[in-house]
Amino acid sequence: MINSNRILEKKRFPYPYIIIQNFFEKEFYKNIENDFPKKESFSDYPNNLKRMHFDTTYGDEFYSKLISKSETFRLLHNFIYGDKFIKMFLDLFVEDIKNEISQGFLKSDVKNLPLNKNPYEVKKIFSKHNFKKENNIFLYPRLDIGLGEVGYGINTGGKGIHIDNPQRVISILFYAGGYTKIDGGEHRIWKKTGDKIEIERIIQPKPNLLIASLQNNMSFHDVNPIKKISGTRNAFYMAISCSGAVWKNIKVNDFNLKYNKNRCKLNLLSKLKKYFRKFFF
Repeated sequence: MINSNRILEKKRFPYPYIIIQNFFEKEFYKNIENDFPKKESFSDYPNNLKRMHFDTTYGDEFYSKLISKSETFRLLHNFIYGDKFIKMFLDLFVEDIKNEISQGFLKSDVKNLPLNKNPYEVKKIFSKHNFKKENNIFLYPRLDIGLGEVGYGINTGGKGIHIDNPQRVISILFYAGGYTKIDGGEHRIWKKTGDKIEIERIIQPKPNLLIASLQNNMSFHDVNPIKKISGTRNAFYMAISCSGAVWKNIKVNDFNLKYNKNRCKLNLLSKLKKYFRKFFF
């Protein structure tokens, strides 16, 4: 299903990311568009994720029906929850992972961690509040299927500039069409300069386009909110995650509390500072 003639572009600044055009073979991608569930189908089931306006993942009744009904989505599911998916993207970032380890930003050699191919983070999204800190850690995959409408990127899609949750090693976004016209919806890469943050690159959503990024502690990104759209922004969110803490802990400060909120957890001292600041500043 993977296109041997795919076009790959890799960047290492401001953090490692990859853009792949024509990721899937033409016929397989056409089947993805044809079988992609309509908004009405999503609406019949509860949205437990709220990553997009409508989405589903393993453990949902709708997800089970989708992969049983569509051979294309069943093949996609089997690919994501298998060795080839994890190994493919670890290999694409192998030098970047080594660099993160050498600088002390990545605590473990994730390339040598055991792989758990079975769905692990099911029905919901693990966050800093329920992220498990385990000794025997392993890597695992994830697949979410969903669509966005007008306003996507405000209260969905990460809710502004952010870095993904602490378990994420590699995050992957795939665009699956669904619209004829769209205003907004671009994936934006941000860079930190001192105490400020500014846009480094804007990536247009295009059918059969994949964006993958190493989610280190500087991987700031967001979605330019959709202002107008004819149709829906259909997409997959895929990830390779770790069952234990692998990234270096970040400082609790105003910048991280604003832009790295998924990984910045208030301790007692920072809570007291925040409380008294209301009265003295």
